[in-house]
This record gives sequence, C-alpha cells and structure tokens, in this order.
Amino acid sequence: MWYARPQLFFNCTVCPTGLKAKKSRHMELSLVFFSTFEPINITPNSVMQRNGVPMMYDTASSSSQPCLYICPVSNVLGRVPLIPCFISGNKHPTLPNSVGNRQGAVADTRPNAGNGSRLYELSPWMWRYGRGQPRKVSVAEAEARRRERVSEARQQAAETIKRRREERGDDYCERQRSSSQRGRGVSNE
Repeated sequence: MWYARPQLFFNCTVCPTGLKAKKSRHMELSLVFFSTFEPINITPNSVMQRNGVPMMYDTASSSSQPCLYICPVSNVLGRVPLIPCFISGNKHPTLPNSVGNRQGAVADTRPNAGNGSRLYELSPWMWRYGRGQPRKVSVAEAEARRRERVSEARQQAAETIKRRREERGDDYCERQRSSSQRGRGVSNE
C-alpha cells in the first residue's frame, strides 16, 4: 500500500490500438495522478517512531526526483490522517538544513528556509479510532454555523471601524478649529 497525495482526478476514454473506429471497444476510465509519500528515518529514537508512527516525506516537494503516478480512482482507499512534522526546532514542516539530504528527501537550503521536502507523520490512532467523540451536529450544519459566526464578526468589525472613524473625525475637526483659532490669536476662554 502507498500513501499518496492526489494531484488531479480526471476521466478519459481509451481504445485498443487500431480499433479507433469501433466505438463499442472504447472504455471510459476514471483516473488519478498522484505523488507518493516515502518513508524516511531521521529520528529513529523519538517517542513517536519508537511507538510505530511512520515519518514520511512528500515526493512532490522533493526537487531531486519529483514524479507523478497514475492509477484508477477505484484503487484509492480513502483519507489518511497525516500530521505535519516539525523537527530540530524548524519553523516549517520540512527537512531541516542541519539534517542534510536523506533517502531521496531534500533539506532546506538554509536554516528555516522552508523549501525542503515536506515531512509528515502518520497518526495510526486517528486512523484506527477516528474522532475522539461522536459528532453532535452534521458537517453541513457546522459549516453553516461557522459562516454565520464569521459574518457576524465581520459586521461587528465594520461597525467598530465606522464608529472609530466618526470619533476620529469629530476630534480631527475640533483640533483643526482650535489650531486655526490659535493661528489667528483667538483664545477659547
């Protein structure tokens, strides 16, 4: 079994060589281009790796040998819970410069550059047991609630900006008036 990232899903029609005219021999295929995640052993003594959590790098992010594969969509089994992996104090989930190129993966060109091969760990617990608790609302309902919260937050932000402009505008007019009066020698008293 491969761990992979789909890059493109598409449909195509194929036919045997020399039988282009026979439409009955044509086949419709649903295919996927994908890049693979390859295993890498950088931190064999870490707690995660000692407990069977595999670390992998994304071959599409490796400039040394990027390649895509193709297969029928029916061969795709489903989602895999991958966790971005930050090692050696790196700010990006990439192979740190200090580690160097390893096993086909490319390291950052300089410390914390973030341009090396992306690293991930597979979460076997999440994969095996899924969500920690059952869903209380459907995904569609959760998304609708989130849209509503975002809309309310944006509306409140717009009202705050408007209120602050009005407050600044009144203060600005007041300051302009007092400075022009001072310039003419008029006192507010």
